[in-house]
Amino acid sequence: MNHKAGRPSGGDSDTRYNLLHHSRLLFAELGFERVTTRMIADAAGVNAGMIRYYFVDKAGLFEAMLRETMAPLLALAQQQARTVELRDPGALVAAYYAVMMPHPQLPTLIFRALHNSQSVEFQIVTRVFSGFVQQMLSSMQQVLSTPELLREGVQPLNALLTCLSLSIFPFVMPPFIKQALGIELSPEFLQQLAFHQRDVILHGLIKSNQRDGDPHA
Repeated sequence: MNHKAGRPSGGDSDTRYNLLHHSRLLFAELGFERVTTRMIADAAGVNAGMIRYYFVDKAGLFEAMLRETMAPLLALAQQQARTVELRDPGALVAAYYAVMMPHPQLPTLIFRALHNSQSVEFQIVTRVFSGFVQQMLSSMQQVLSTPELLREGVQPLNALLTCLSLSIFPFVMPPFIKQALGIELSPEFLQQLAFHQRDVILHGLIKSNQRDGDPHA
C-alpha cells in the first residue's frame, strides 16, 4: 500500500512527533548537511522508512520541523495583527524567547542557513520564514506605527530594529562572548532575560500612559 507523506498512521501517533523532536535536536547541534536520515531514525527509535512515509525526505522533515517549531510565534503575530487592543511589542519578543527556549541552538542553525544562498537549507528556511517574517514585521510595524503609542522622538523603524535585536541577539551571540560573560542559555536565564527585554521595550519605547498592565508604570 502506498502512503501519502505527512498522513499519520492511526496506530503510531508518536512516531511523527519523535521524528520531529529528534531531528530538531540533531539539526540544531550538527547542521543540516551533517545529519542523515539514518541518524534521525535511530535517535527516534524507528525505521528510516518512516521519514519517507511522513516527510518524503530529509528536506521535507527539516521544513516540517521549522514550520511546527515556529507555529506558536506566527499565531501570536497573527493575533496581534487582528486585535487593535494588543499594543505590546514586548509580547512578541517574549514569545520568541518562549518558542526558542527549549531549542537555543536552533536560531544559530537558521542564521547559518541564511548566509549560504546555494544550500538546500537556505531554500527551505527562506520559504518557511518569508511568510512568517512578513507577518511578524507587519504586526510589529502596525503596533509601533501607532502615533499615540511611542515615546516622543522614537522613530518606528528604530523601535522595530530594537525589538528585532533584543529578540535575536542572545541566540546568535558568539560563543567567546557567552564564555567571557559566563552566560549559559538555560531556560531560567532566558526566562528572566525575556522579562528584562520586555521591560526595556515598555520603558524605553512606550509612553507611560500606554503601558497597560505594567506594574512599574
